This record gives sequence, structure tokens and C-alpha cells, in this order.
Amino acid sequence: MFVLPLLLQYDSTAEENETNESHGVGARVQIAKNLHAVHAAQALSKLCGLGGDGISSPSNLPAFNTLRALLTPKLADMLRNRPPKDLLSNLNSNLESPEIIWNSSTRGELLKFVDQQRTSQGPDGSYDLTESQSFNYEALSKELNVGDVYLRVYNNQPDYEISDQEGFCIALLKFIAGLVQKWNSINSEENMMHEHDSVIDTSTENGGASDSTNEGKEDNSFEKGSKYETGGDCEVITNLRSGLTSLQNLLTSNPGLAAVFASKERLTPLFECLALPVPPESNIPQICLSVLSLLTKHAPCLEAMVAERTSLILLFQILHCNPSCRDGALAVLYSLASTPELAWAAAKHGGVVYILELMLPLQEEIPMQQRAAAASLLGKLAGQPMHGPRVAITLARFLPDGLVSAIRDGPGEAVVSSLEQTTETPELVWTPAMAASLSAQLSTMAADLYQEQMKGRLVDWDVPEQPSGQHVMKDEPQVGGIYVRLFLKDPKFPLRNPKRFLEGLLDQYVSSVAATHYEANAVDPELPLLLSAALVSLLRVHPALADHVGYLGYVPKLVAAMAYEGRRETMASGQDTSRAQAEPIEHDNSDGVSETTVQTPQERVRLSCLRVLHQLASSTTCAEAMAATSAGTPQVVALLMKAIGWQGGSILALETIKRVVGAGNRARDALVAQGLKVGLVDVLLGILDWRAGGRQGLCNQMKWNESEASIGRVLAVEVLHAFATEGAHCAKVREILNSSDVWSAYKDQKHDLFLPSNAQTSAAGVAGLIESSSSRLTYALTAAPSPQPSLVRLPSSSPPPPTGPVNPASGRRHS
Repeated sequence: MFVLPLLLQYDSTAEENETNESHGVGARVQIAKNLHAVHAAQALSKLCGLGGDGISSPSNLPAFNTLRALLTPKLADMLRNRPPKDLLSNLNSNLESPEIIWNSSTRGELLKFVDQQRTSQGPDGSYDLTESQSFNYEALSKELNVGDVYLRVYNNQPDYEISDQEGFCIALLKFIAGLVQKWNSINSEENMMHEHDSVIDTSTENGGASDSTNEGKEDNSFEKGSKYETGGDCEVITNLRSGLTSLQNLLTSNPGLAAVFASKERLTPLFECLALPVPPESNIPQICLSVLSLLTKHAPCLEAMVAERTSLILLFQILHCNPSCRDGALAVLYSLASTPELAWAAAKHGGVVYILELMLPLQEEIPMQQRAAAASLLGKLAGQPMHGPRVAITLARFLPDGLVSAIRDGPGEAVVSSLEQTTETPELVWTPAMAASLSAQLSTMAADLYQEQMKGRLVDWDVPEQPSGQHVMKDEPQVGGIYVRLFLKDPKFPLRNPKRFLEGLLDQYVSSVAATHYEANAVDPELPLLLSAALVSLLRVHPALADHVGYLGYVPKLVAAMAYEGRRETMASGQDTSRAQAEPIEHDNSDGVSETTVQTPQERVRLSCLRVLHQLASSTTCAEAMAATSAGTPQVVALLMKAIGWQGGSILALETIKRVVGAGNRARDALVAQGLKVGLVDVLLGILDWRAGGRQGLCNQMKWNESEASIGRVLAVEVLHAFATEGAHCAKVREILNSSDVWSAYKDQKHDLFLPSNAQTSAAGVAGLIESSSSRLTYALTAAPSPQPSLVRLPSSSPPPPTGPVNPASGRRHS
């Protein structure tokens, strides 16, 4: 008590000159005071056991605690291993920093208190330090001090470097936890009081008492509405806001302190702050969300956050009930979206509903930025490896597959833009009316879910099996998220996932064909035709996908399906019901007269199989798969030879054979062997044989028109050339061909001149061009008469062969 006043007599401006210089009386006095102050500081340091001059002294904790109270903690700590002049300069200056507030008022209070303590000496000459250790400065009474840091000053100087940052962080966390507990107890007491008042109100019977009670009730409700303005309650809110702001500043300046929160217990007070009933102007939830956002950058903190499922549900609920906190909640949720725990909570506990409600608002004007952030959050959740597929399945119950894919791909702004537009593409059919209907459904569903969760139960939520959204087009076939008819209108539309569409088409096509075998009346006969048309169009636009079909093992299934439909032909032809559903096909006979034939549903299905195989035959992988046979499975060459006689299938079958026996097929020898076994070479020569009456012969039996007959002969010649190509069975094929006068007439002619002009480059092939009903085919110009090639002279008993695959009379040029 006698040494402390000496500390306050130090003057750092006094000059300490050499002893041989003369000084005035005042200067010498001040130099002496400075010397006394330095010795006093050293004495206090040794008294507390803090001496740093190499001379050890016993620790004296009561004395040090007394100095911490009288000098404030930071100034008292300067007695430890610091030059005395640092402490003395600060004690005699006016300072205001986050750790030190010292001015003339504090110096005056200290001197006054020391004078009072000098007069309270005990009988034995000792002094009681209890009162000194609990001393508080009146000038600092309004300052909020946590962990020896003044929060007001620190929040004004957030860049200030705290000496013990980790200790300050832990102290802040304890301080916040205490305030949260205190605020909860205040609200519990008030709720009990209001419940008690309501019981008294209901028990009042007479009118006067009722009026008096009502008047008191009105006063009480006013007090409840203005409770945040009362002294004690307002102080709790103010202190809590200051504590959270300081924690935010501390974590911003030193992100490494996030390790302090790497446990569920340390994070609990922060999540409790989000659920506190505080006035909106306090901004406590917003500051708390900013703190949580900073903590998500630390992996252990992120793991601790998602460990408590109720905390995750609380973040989702904020999106529904607290508009001012949505930005912060979205930022925290996006940082957590890569974890399986949040993806599970989104799918299993209704988080998807709250996010969709934000993305598709019913009436509330929600900023575009928030809606885009919600869409981005859904996209990240759907992409989570473990539970992301569950989120995507939940989304698909509300939104079309096209929008779900858009959400996955992002960005969020593009998704929101799509939701506000009218769209009709193979991947997406969406209108504003559908959006409005879904918004109303989501609003109701989110409100009901929130009420259930507010009862304190962990609700296992699941979307209804049949959502009432209008996005489901009941009469429109959809495969792999693609509307089949819309795709056929625009096959070149850039699909997001053509492989998924291909797999879905193959699966449903094989299933629909098989279903017609057993449930002819229950299955739409047009469905297999629609699916096969989509398959062919997809493979034409994306030829590389044909290899994928071979890898999936669908080629044998398609061959078996076509063989089964071929065997059903005779059974179906006699059924009246089948004839009632048959489709007419027109052919031109040799006299140019149009003839109409009828196709049964079974014939149309087998032709659809043939079209798919024809397109797949362009792939070497699929062609080799067609050659692979096993016991009990049909041989593809025999099946295709039979298909040459099908109405509308002859050109398809011929070109399919040509493709499968191409030079790149490693299994072509097996296919040639199949052809020799079933007599395919003789059949093809029969198609070329003009001696049977020209078009009155085999070509006429197949009811080919003139263009089909021309192209059929060209393809027959090309198949025979392919069969005669070097291979295991080429000798036998050449032997048959060399013995044929028909082949001698055809083998050296340039037959491709009679094909459509783009037949060699079109992915659809010759058959695809013939089937095109949009316009007449454009044929290549026939070669001009040239004296160079000389035709093979045939025996005089036979009429001369045609100079090309077409009737010479029709050899005029087409454009």
C-alpha cells in the first residue's frame, strides 16, 4: 500500500544526465522520483515472485492477485520479465486498448483506495488483502471484460493482436454459454408467469373481475412485447452480441483458433444461439452464422458440426422461418453439403423441402441470389457420393428429370432461370403453371413439417408416393428422363446423358417386346415401335454408343426377340384381332399400279427388331456379338435370310448382312459358314437372275418397286463380294460364284452408281434412306455411255443381262 503511490510519480520525460552536470532542484527531485518508482516496481515484482534478474524469490499468489485487481491484469503482468520502465510509462499515461484502459480516473481511484487501506491496519500491524483482491474501478464498471480483454474496445479495434488468443477464445465461449443459459432461464420464468396469468383469467367469473383482468392482461402483454427494452434483459442481449462479435473478429484474424471448437460440446452454445427468441434487430443469429461459417473451414470443426443431427435440422428450419438469416444459413449448409450426414438429413428429415420452398417461392419475394444459392446447395447435396442419390431421388419426386439434371450440373442461376421459363425439350417439359402448383404444394408441406419438428421430435420425413405436381405427363412415354416422342421430333438435341437414355431404351424395348408375347391385349402395340424408332435415331446421332450395346449383352436378346416374332407370324396371321390392328403398306407393281398389303402387329414388331439390328451392325463389337451362337439360339444369317422375304424388310436384311460380314469383323468366317449352310449365296444369285423373267421373277415375288429392286440387286452383289473376300470359306464361295453365269454378268459392273447419292456417308445406310418418308430419294447420276467396258457376251439362248441393277428402261438420270 505504501509502494504503489511511488509508481504513479514516474515521469518518462525527465532527463537523466551525467552526475557531473548541474541540475535544478526540480529536475533532481523528478530524477529521484523516477529512481524510486523503478525500485518500487522491482520490489513489487520480487514480492510476487516474478523477479527476472536471476535472483529467485518464492511465489506469492495472494500478492499477485492483489496487484492484478489494483493495476488491472495486463499492467500487473508487465511485472513479469519486462523492464520496469514499460510498466511505469503505461501507469503514467492515458491508454485505451483491448487489454489496457488506464487514465487519470483510474489513477485517482487507485490513490484514493490506497489511502483508505492505509487506515485499516490490523492490531498486529498487518493488512487484509481480501478487499483489495475484489477491488473494481468505477471508471471501468461499464466495460465488458472477458478473458482480460475489453470487448467494446476490441470490437472497435479487431486487428489488435491479443497476447493470449487461445485463452481469450475459451473465455469468450464460456461467457457466451453462460449468457445463453441465463437468457433461457429468463424466458422460462416469463413463460411460466404468462401461463399462470392465463389460468387466473379463465377462472374469473364476474364481469368486473373480467374487465380488471383483461386490463391487467393488456398491460402484461405490452410488457412482454417490450421486454427486450428492460434493463436486465437488454443487458443480456447486448453482452451476447458483443461476445459473438468479438469471437467473429478473433476467428477472422486467427483462423487457427477454430481448433478450440473441434468438439460437439464446444459448438453447442453457438447452435443454441440460433434458436434463442431474441429481437430481430439484435442480429445475434446472423453473427452466430458468420462464426459457424468461419469454423467450417476447419475439418475437425466441420465433423463436429454434422455429428449432431438436430443442429443440421435447425439450419434447414432457418430457411423456412427466419428470412433475415437465410444468407448465412445457406453459406453454412453449402460448406457442410459434402458430408454424408447433411445429405442424409436433407433427404430423410425434410431439408429438401425447405430448400425447394426457397427456390420456388409461393408469394414471398425472395432475392435471386438466395434462390440461386439454394439451387447450388441442392446440386452439391445431390452430388454427395454416399447419400446424394437419395437426395436426387427425392428431388425427382417433385421435379422433372431434366430439372434434376440441371440442378446437378449447375450453376444455380441457370436453374432459377429454367424454373421461370416455359420449356419443351426431350429432357424437360415445364411451364409457369406447373411451377405455381409445385410452389403451393411445397409451401403447405414445409409448414406442416415445421410444426411437427417444433414439437421436439426427430421426424423421419418422406415425400408422398404420388406427389400432386403437374410435371408428370401421364400419356407421354419417358425413358431415362427423356420424353421419347419429343426426342423423335428432334433426335439431334444435345442430351445430357445419352448413354443413360440408351440403356433405358434397350431395357424397356426388350421388356415391351417380351410382354407382347404373353400379354398382347394388355400392352400398347405401338410402344415397341416407338422405342425402336428412338433407339435407331439415337444410334444414328451417336454411333459410338453401338459398342456399348454390345458390351451390355443386348445383341443376343434382340436376335432372339426377332426370331421369336418371326415364328409367331403364322400364328398371328390368322387372328382377326391382329388384322384389326394391322397397318397397310403400299407397293408399286411392275405395271406401276399401287398395291396395298397389310402388316400385323407381330410383323411390325419383328421389323422393329430388324431395324435395331441393322443399325447395330455398323458396330464391329455388335457384329461380332451377332456371330456368337450357342445351343438353342438362332443363327443370325439364317434369320436375316428369312427376313429378305419380309414385307418392308428385304433391304434392311440385305444391308445388315453386308455390314456384319465386313472386313473388320473377326467373326466373319463364322457368319460366312452360316450363309453357306443355309444357301444364302444361291438365294442372292436368284435375286440377280434376270432369266427367271426379270422383275417378274424373285424380285416380283418380294413385291419390290423399281427403286427397291435396283438397290436390292446392288446390295446382293455387295454381299456376294463380301462373302468371296479372302477368308476360311472364300474358296467354296468363289467356286459357287464362278460356276454361275449370273455372277459373270454382274461381278465387274459399277453398282454403287444406282444407290442414293448419300448412301455411303449416311449413318442410316441405304435402308434408312429408303424408309425416309419426308421426300423422294436423290439418286446418283448413272454413268454416261462409255465405249471402254465391254459387257460379257452370254449365250444366245438367254436374253441379255441388264447393264445395271435397274431395268434399262429406267436408266434415265434422276436429280
